[in-house]
Amino acid sequence: MGNKSFDIIGAPFNQLGYLKTDQNTVDGLRSSDEYTWLGLSNWIDVRNTRWGMDIQDTGDITVNTCVSDAIINGENEKALWMYCDKLKTALLDSYKNGRTPITIGGDHSIAVGTVQAALEYYQKHQNEKVAVVWVDAHADCNSSLDSNLHGKPLAMLTNEYRHNGWSVPSDTELSSNQIFYIGVRDLMPNEFEYVSNSNVTNYDMSYLDKFGIQGVLDNLMSKIDSQFDRVYLSFDYDALDGSLFRSCATPNIGGLSAREALHLVHTLAASPKFIGADFVEYMPELDEKSVSKELMVKLIDAVWGFRA
Repeated sequence: MGNKSFDIIGAPFNQLGYLKTDQNTVDGLRSSDEYTWLGLSNWIDVRNTRWGMDIQDTGDITVNTCVSDAIINGENEKALWMYCDKLKTALLDSYKNGRTPITIGGDHSIAVGTVQAALEYYQKHQNEKVAVVWVDAHADCNSSLDSNLHGKPLAMLTNEYRHNGWSVPSDTELSSNQIFYIGVRDLMPNEFEYVSNSNVTNYDMSYLDKFGIQGVLDNLMSKIDSQFDRVYLSFDYDALDGSLFRSCATPNIGGLSAREALHLVHTLAASPKFIGADFVEYMPELDEKSVSKELMVKLIDAVWGFRA
């Protein structure tokens, strides 16, 4: 478990996905209910008081009026930039205080802010190369105007998305060779072309079927250990098998099992190069008996070093 200190940062921004909602997803994880033993807030208390951990829930980055007005006016890119700028600042503060941020979304567009923070703090200012492990059913590199922005964060981070004035600074632009996909199985044609012709590493489900989750992790960690200084994890709930885990806007059949996901998160977070994670796209209002909530809480617990 080591001596790391963690910040929980809430990013309940669910306005740019397939199913938009104002419900606070982080509060849904924080609290217990009639179906769950402990919520995230309870687990934090247990880990701090009984196990000597240092975990702080820093609260949420709220959606202010400027962001809401931009969305109402159809200026989604502007809204995302304003929200992610606030989120990025929160993560940078966490890094400056020597802590490890765990951000809970929200739709996956919030990764524009979290990954930018990691790149700015470690890559721009410390000249350390950051690997981004993207665990998702989708490639999220749609560079066209079609569809929703929650399916475009990697296109936006790599500057492949060039619409409505969008761009990220060149010194915090993500390169394709820094992207490591796990669990991708539902691509748009332009995404398939990008993944096939760029330098991304793609551990798709066919790779996992052939080599197993340990084979994926052995190969991944070997590359991270030899080629990168830091690793950041962005975990989309829909990477899980949608035949069982359906508490999101886009459940997708044939994904990761609970055990595979827990092993993956625990392994990555145990690396001395680990610098933070996102957990996104979970929607409590679709989780009838809180089965998925219990798994999401255990995935976060695995980040802290407690393997279920």
